[in-house]
Amino acid sequence: MKVPLICWLAVCLPLSAGTLKFDQTKKEVTVDNDQKTVTVDFEFKNESDSEALIERYDAGCPCATVGVKDSKMNYKPGETGTVRIVFDLGLVPGTMDKAVALYMKGDAANNPSVTLTSHIVVPSLVDVEPKSLMWDIGSKPEPKTVTVTMNHSEPIKVLSITGADTRFKQELKTIEEGKKYEVTITPASTKQVGMGVVHLETDCKYDRHRSQRIFMVVRQPVAKQAATTP
Repeated sequence: MKVPLICWLAVCLPLSAGTLKFDQTKKEVTVDNDQKTVTVDFEFKNESDSEALIERYDAGCPCATVGVKDSKMNYKPGETGTVRIVFDLGLVPGTMDKAVALYMKGDAANNPSVTLTSHIVVPSLVDVEPKSLMWDIGSKPEPKTVTVTMNHSEPIKVLSITGADTRFKQELKTIEEGKKYEVTITPASTKQVGMGVVHLETDCKYDRHRSQRIFMVVRQPVAKQAATTP
């Protein structure tokens, strides 16, 4: 019995699913210090000759809420639409990339058709450099210095500096009031592995910049770490 060609093709070839063509898959947005949220829109069009179905999207982060304009998930050839992402800036600590995976009908669970990336630029009003200090076990417990620089038209003062771990001593020095400070941190001992955090409180009027942290670690020497890594 001969199978009609059109039936054979239907059985042997997968049905083609429509795809969406995005104007941009990566956008950069700079936020103001008093902003609570920021919205990023990604426009698209179904330029294929098949219907395109958006099955789901995954932000992978509680800071982002994702939706499609008019809650429309099905797009015929030639139709346009918008993916809208709203970021809660209270959960975005600083400048970073945030990606949203868009899954079309037929996509594998780990292989989305499109990844939409938002590069969120958060102005830094308080620069802490470096943010982490390292000492190797057995090294001299010498002091190390962190520089705190205020990048604002108005002065930002350091109100307090506290550390919960008594294995590290911290000292604040004012270089220029409201503009520049130095924090000197000294471990009491480097005989064993340890870590601590110093909290810096400022009078910045923006919540995002009010508190800063400095991390301290006494670690195994890097060469020894590499030798013991399987």
